[in-house]
Amino acid sequence: MKDILAMWLDEKGMLGVIERKDERFGSSYHPIQADEKRKEIVIINNLWYTTYTGARHYFRLNTNDYRVSGRMQKVDVVHRALRESS
Repeated sequence: MKDILAMWLDEKGMLGVIERKDERFGSSYHPIQADEKRKEIVIINNLWYTTYTGARHYFRLNTNDYRVSGRMQKVDVVHRALRESS
């Protein structure tokens, strides 16, 4: 997972936020959907935010079908066997 600095996932491990290294802003935050079967993550609608809170609030909007289950927990990116989809 190139340039991923941190990852937070919900209790089901399906939805979350990643922090990526960004040349312009230092860090950018992206809402993601994880697919454990295919071992990959997908950035939802190619969205990005400059803060974790901004990306987290995306899941609270009534205009999308993504609903987080419980609280998001920070997970270990190094030992997580997920890769970004191409």
